[in-house]
Amino acid sequence: MQKEQCFSLGKITKLHGYKGAVVLHIDSSTPQYFKELESVLLEINQELVPFFVSAIGALNGKKLVLSFEDIGLEEAKRLVNSAAFLPMHMLPEPEEDKGFYDKAIEGYTAFYNGQSFGSIVEIIEQSAQNLFLIESDEVQHLIPVVEPFIQRIDHKKKSIYFDLPEGLLDL
Repeated sequence: MQKEQCFSLGKITKLHGYKGAVVLHIDSSTPQYFKELESVLLEINQELVPFFVSAIGALNGKKLVLSFEDIGLEEAKRLVNSAAFLPMHMLPEPEEDKGFYDKAIEGYTAFYNGQSFGSIVEIIEQSAQNLFLIESDEVQHLIPVVEPFIQRIDHKKKSIYFDLPEGLLDL
């Protein structure tokens, strides 16, 4: 499977215990969507390699302990710092017109007052407030991820419509 057909799930950050389990740090504001993985694709030497999960621990914040089939301690050591991916078809489906999974709306076109003002490049996670990073040409906008600012999301058209306070885009 090619990287272009996948989305970034996170990274293997360290070993867990002495039997070859690893800790997957899930890079998402909604890690609970991924607490029951059957397999993951790990990037090894710029190639995506499938690893099948044999045991899974409880989700602790954004950290998930995984054991892979036929992987012992020595093999697991080589997996530390590997990026983890999943196929695009495993992105969670939104439940309503304002619901979204952060990785799924990257690339959506942002609208305010009927005019496009850029594309969502990333959702920046911060302890106080997550932010949409929206870029157009050479301009970047940081928009707080708060429900009152999101008018609606059209997943079919890959568009998000904002109702923003006057002047926010001028900052």
